[in-house]
Amino acid sequence: MTLPSEICWSPQPLWGVPENLPEGVRWVFGSLPESAYPDVVAMILNGSDGQFDGNRLAQFPNLRVISSYGIGYDHIDAAYAGDHGITVTHTPDAVTISTAEMAVALLLALIREIPAYHAQATKAGKVLTGSSTGLSLELFGKSVGLVGYGRIGQRLVRLLEPFGVTIHYTRAHGPHPDARDRWQSLTTLLPGSDVVILAVPSTPETYHLLDRTKIATMKSGSLLVNVGRGPVIDEEALVRALDLGHIRGVALDVFEDEPIIHSGLLNRPNVVLSPHRGTSTYETRVRMTEAAMENVVCALAGHPIHLIPGSSQRTS
Repeated sequence: MTLPSEICWSPQPLWGVPENLPEGVRWVFGSLPESAYPDVVAMILNGSDGQFDGNRLAQFPNLRVISSYGIGYDHIDAAYAGDHGITVTHTPDAVTISTAEMAVALLLALIREIPAYHAQATKAGKVLTGSSTGLSLELFGKSVGLVGYGRIGQRLVRLLEPFGVTIHYTRAHGPHPDARDRWQSLTTLLPGSDVVILAVPSTPETYHLLDRTKIATMKSGSLLVNVGRGPVIDEEALVRALDLGHIRGVALDVFEDEPIIHSGLLNRPNVVLSPHRGTSTYETRVRMTEAAMENVVCALAGHPIHLIPGSSQRTS
C-alpha cells in the first residue's frame, strides 16, 4: 500500500495513539528528517517541543495546521501562523478535569502542610504526638478567589463547593452570564481572598498579572495556587512576599522561566512544587491525543474546531 505523501508530524511519541489512524495523511510520531519538512502539512506540538517561532515554522513551507497538544499555545508563534494562513487549534476540553483536580490537590497539600508533615515524619521515623504539634489551617470556611473563569475555573467551583468555601472569580471579559453574583474585580478579589487560584493562559495581557503591586494587595497570610501559566506571576516579587511573610504559602504547577524554577522557591516548607504535571494522567493524555488528532483531521477537511483566539482557517 502506498502511503500518503503529506505528513502530520508530532516531534514526540504520544500516549494513546489509536491502532487505526485516520486516513488522508501519513502520521509520524517521533523523529523526522529535515528533508521531509516540505511534506509536513500539519503538526501536533507540545510545549516541551520547544518554541516554534517564525524562523522555525518557516522550515515547513506547506504547513497548514498546528494542533497544540494541550490548552496552552504560548509555545507557538500564533501571529506568524495567522499571517501565513496556518490554522492553530488546541485541546481545552481534554485537560479540564485533570488540571482542576491538580489545583485542588495542590491546595489541600498546601493548606494542610502535607509535604512538611511528610518530611518531618520521614526524618523522625515516628509520629510526633501532642495536641499542638504541627497545626495547620483547614479549607472549610475560607474565601477562595479564582483568577480565570473558563472551563477550569468553572470546574473548580464544582469541586470546591463541597468543602464549605465561599467562591468568587474574576475574568478579563467581566461577569459570566451564568455566575454574575460571584464576579469581582481583581482589585476587590485579591484583598478579600484567603486563597487565590490562578487558571489563566499566558498572553501579553496576563504577563505578570500578579506583580509586586498586585501581590502586595493580597490578604496578609493568604495562599496562592497557580495551575495556569508561570509568567502570570512575577516570581521575584512572589519570593519577596514569602520572605516578608505576607504570603503564607504557595503551590505551583507552572513557572515563569520553565524549565528553570526560581531558586527562592526551593527548599521552603510553605512552598509546594509540581513540575508542570497538571495534565499528567493516563486518562487525560488519551483524551488529548484523540482531540489533537481530531483537530488536525477537521482542519485539513476545511471545518476546524477548537481554534485558538485570533486563529483563522487557511483560505489559499
